[in-house]
Amino acid sequence: MTSGPGFLSRRSLLAGAAAFVAAATAGRQTAAADEPRIVSLDYGLANTAMALGVTPVGIAAADGWDRFVQEPPLPDSVVDLGMDRLINMERLAALEPDLILATPYTQALRSRLSEIAPVLSLTLYAPDGEPLDRSYAATRELGERIDRVDAARAYLAEADATFAACRERIAAAAPGPVVLVHMIDPRHARVYGAHALFQNVLDRIGLENGWPHPTNYWGFQTVGVEKLAEADPESTIVVVRPFYEDEIEPILARSQLWNRLPAIAAGRTITLPAVLAYGAVPSAVRFAELITDAMTTVNR
Repeated sequence: MTSGPGFLSRRSLLAGAAAFVAAATAGRQTAAADEPRIVSLDYGLANTAMALGVTPVGIAAADGWDRFVQEPPLPDSVVDLGMDRLINMERLAALEPDLILATPYTQALRSRLSEIAPVLSLTLYAPDGEPLDRSYAATRELGERIDRVDAARAYLAEADATFAACRERIAAAAPGPVVLVHMIDPRHARVYGAHALFQNVLDRIGLENGWPHPTNYWGFQTVGVEKLAEADPESTIVVVRPFYEDEIEPILARSQLWNRLPAIAAGRTITLPAVLAYGAVPSAVRFAELITDAMTTVNR
């Protein structure tokens, strides 16, 4: 049941105002005096800003960060602005940001956002180009915009070094191909391939993708579990969280369809912690380290 305007008491109005002021105050306390006050409507861009040493004062859907991003932890002081296309504009304005980070996904909000603060829209995913290359470019552009050019340069050099180190470990272990999946339900999965951030990482670190079929704009294909049998028979199935693991994993454990897949029957399956599949450089680095650790220690 919802209450219309007639049900708003003076007490509830005052309580709402107090919460509103508290959110804005928390945001103001987040940024150091010399830090730009930024908000982000995209996890990947927020993660990039944090990699450059600037924690956003607010982000969209902050309540999902621990599930989809995890690293680094999001400080409690970061204000939740609501869902990315349903931003709480009053709360956003109260944060008095210097800059709003967005992507074309939220283009419909651009005019309203621009009334509050300058908007930097960065494209990470597009029909042309690869998301990791675009993420490198976005990191440089963000570094220029928030006066963190040296930090951006150093961070990207560190990312390159991480990819190179992972590539050496993969070459030494020669673990064979992988098939990267997110489980949607016990009978369906998203399989990642060409144009995915995950695929870009596989290319950087020298891991072969055992999935033989094309993928969509975002770099994945949704398939029935039985179609995973069409992957390279020597592949390891890599299940990337998050998914509804508490519900799905017990069902998969009993599923004849799942357990008859060549990789599963041979014991070639691993599960990785959550990695933002549509993130930026920080997500790519996290994925590279996680899958390298897993594939160089897996019992084959």
